[in-house]
Amino acid sequence: MNESCGKPKASGIMLDSLIKTATTKGCDGKTTVLDYLISTVITNRLGMEKFWDDMQSVRRSKNINLEELRVVKKELEAGLKNVENLMNVETDAMKAENSTMLKSSSEKLLNRLLPFHSWCAAEIISLQKSFRSAEESAARLRKFFAEDVNTSTKAIFGVLIDFAQLVEQSNALHDRKNQAVKREMLRERALE
Repeated sequence: MNESCGKPKASGIMLDSLIKTATTKGCDGKTTVLDYLISTVITNRLGMEKFWDDMQSVRRSKNINLEELRVVKKELEAGLKNVENLMNVETDAMKAENSTMLKSSSEKLLNRLLPFHSWCAAEIISLQKSFRSAEESAARLRKFFAEDVNTSTKAIFGVLIDFAQLVEQSNALHDRKNQAVKREMLRERALE
C-alpha cells in the first residue's frame, strides 16, 4: 500500500500505524480502509480461514510475556545449579567422612537427588529450546513490523488482537450490508 514511499522506503504497514490505517475513512466518510479490504476479500472469495486460524494463536500468545519468562528461566537454571552444588558438597562429604552413618545418609540423599537432577536438567534443556524458539519468533514479528528490538511481544499481540476485532466488526458490517441489499431486492420484487 505504501511501498516505496517515505524515507527510508517503506515496504508495508508498521505496527503502530496498523490500526490508524485500518480505521482511515474514505471519501464517503463511512467506509474504512479495512471495510473496503474485507468487502473485496469476501466479494472475490479470497477466503479468510487462514487469518482466523492465525488469530487463535495470537489470542493465546497475547498473555505470554517473554520478559517474565526469561526471569523464571534464569531462576530455574540457578535452582538446578544449586542442586548440582548440593550434590557436589554431599559427594565431597561422603568421600571425606569416616563415619558409616554419615556416608549412608549422604548416599541416600545423592540417590534421591540424582534422578531428580537428571529430570530437571532434561526439562530445563527443553524449556531453553522452547524459549529460544519463542524469542526467534518474537524477533521475526518485530522485524516484520519494523519494530524496535525492545518492543514487547505483549504490545505486538495486543495491537494484532485489536486489529482482529476491527476485522470482525468490518466483516459483520459487510454481512449486514449484504442482508440489507437482499431484503431490498426482495421488497422490490414483491412490489412488482
